[in-house]
Amino acid sequence: MSLDWASLDKDLVELIGWRVLAGDLQDYASFRAVCSHWTASTVSPRQRGVVDPRFHPRQWMMLPEGHGLYPGHPDLRGFVRFFNLSTGAFVRARLPLLDDHVILDSIDGLLLLHRDHDTAIRLLHPFTGDVAEFPPLASLLPQIEFPHSYNEQTKRTGLMSVIASVAVGSTGTITVMLAFDLLHHVAYATTGDQRWTLFAWKIEPLLNPVSFQGKLYAMQMICKEIQKFYIYQINPPNQDAAEEQSHLPLPVKIAECPMEKFLYTLNFVECCSQLLLVAYNGSSRSKLIIYRLADLVSGKFEPVTSIGNHTLFVDERALCVSFSPNKGSKNLPSMPPNSIICLNNWPLNPDPEQSSHFEQYDLDTGIWSPASDGNIFQRPPPSPHTLIHHIFTCCHRKYWNKGLMFCVETEPFWLVKEELRYGA
Repeated sequence: MSLDWASLDKDLVELIGWRVLAGDLQDYASFRAVCSHWTASTVSPRQRGVVDPRFHPRQWMMLPEGHGLYPGHPDLRGFVRFFNLSTGAFVRARLPLLDDHVILDSIDGLLLLHRDHDTAIRLLHPFTGDVAEFPPLASLLPQIEFPHSYNEQTKRTGLMSVIASVAVGSTGTITVMLAFDLLHHVAYATTGDQRWTLFAWKIEPLLNPVSFQGKLYAMQMICKEIQKFYIYQINPPNQDAAEEQSHLPLPVKIAECPMEKFLYTLNFVECCSQLLLVAYNGSSRSKLIIYRLADLVSGKFEPVTSIGNHTLFVDERALCVSFSPNKGSKNLPSMPPNSIICLNNWPLNPDPEQSSHFEQYDLDTGIWSPASDGNIFQRPPPSPHTLIHHIFTCCHRKYWNKGLMFCVETEPFWLVKEELRYGA
């Protein structure tokens, strides 16, 4: 490196660093590592990884290992793999907290953890090690009226089946909202709280909750005379308010959608800083359709005809990936562009093992094709598996922690040696 580059003005180095960070956190870490002057001229992610949203690793997703090795399994010795949704790059991070925690959710690349012995909730930045502390989940038990049929195990399952959102106030206060889709409730807590607070209202049923830009979005299906889908926006309490709020915000109904527009919805998915809704366009379930949430809010029902080079993975949760060999590792296959990969449930059958086909839908042609060989419900599933199959496991909680994991045998097909580290 030349002396001129090494002696750039500190303010200019800092400005360039922020622009690099807008692309990806790993690029920012590499930028800071160029020389001691650039390291000293830029802000370290450490101790700011959670409280500063600029350092959230939004492009990174935790990748289950397969072979029944959920994140935190003793055989992994504390290491967890992550992949970049835009470049296809793979890294490993060592997460000692997984010795006695399980992963409940991933929000903007942050991991929501549940501590085994006392149900405390913690928000972890996997690459900087920064942690935000939240109250025990058990503090919600006196606030929820469970159905009489619930035993201790079903109560635990209901409380640990969550979709979370994270909002950071201007003062650095972190608010986490938890949507319990099985219980139709939402709760919140901020750093420093002693317990979780349950919102008094319920949305029943609470369908497909998703986190987007610090808020939660969910659907409600009304099947009586009106036959509509309602879409709600759930805002966190304003923790920057000078005075304590006298009441918690109510969910805001932002869209009403006639049911004939999409009879069977799959899920919301974030793509290119927009929230999309993926659904079947008719009772035959032969075609998929995509709407922008912003269009539905404005009353427009014009389907999205193309998502470019992106591929949507849709199931219990949803991901958008957009990498090809020339953007990441040359050894990784490219994703099928302008496609949706999901379990295509046809013909209608109550047994998913008999009716679900792991397929990809081409938005250009409207044609379905197999996404992998064999029935993925088979135990053990057929092998070898493609990268597509492994990414699809990111859409299922059962692959994330020991409480939900069944023994899944998968074929190893890559070795990742790079580890992601950040300097001081």
